[in-house]
Amino acid sequence: MRSLSIILFFTLLSATVSAHEHYPAAEEIRLLKKEVIQLRKEMRVDHKQSASAENVRDLEREVARLRKNIHQLQDVILELQASIEAQSQVVQPLPVVERPKWTCYMKDARAGGIHVNGFSRIEAKGKLLETCTQRGGVCFESGIKCSE
Repeated sequence: MRSLSIILFFTLLSATVSAHEHYPAAEEIRLLKKEVIQLRKEMRVDHKQSASAENVRDLEREVARLRKNIHQLQDVILELQASIEAQSQVVQPLPVVERPKWTCYMKDARAGGIHVNGFSRIEAKGKLLETCTQRGGVCFESGIKCSE
């Protein structure tokens, strides 16, 4: 394509020397020059369009690849959700085999005698104070006696 434009250029250049003698031929040469310039512009536009068409094809391929990746990730998410649901159905709280070790006692005028068991001294005291308050007693930590 480039050789065509070079041949036309030399033809037009050689024709301009002899064209001064004939005015109509000079007009024709000017028209040919304009056509050559127009052809060059069209060739540039065609090249840009073909490059942009390649870019569009590349982008379409990229979109297809990304869609495929999205579908794969969705499948992985569904598998993870299913495995989590299966694990949550299997897991059950472990039964307590151990018996409470601490016992706390308190005698209150309003609430009466209160006896509570707990796995630790603090737990037993907390349960005792809570029970005492529910019964309407006057509850102080200093009146609590605990033993293991």
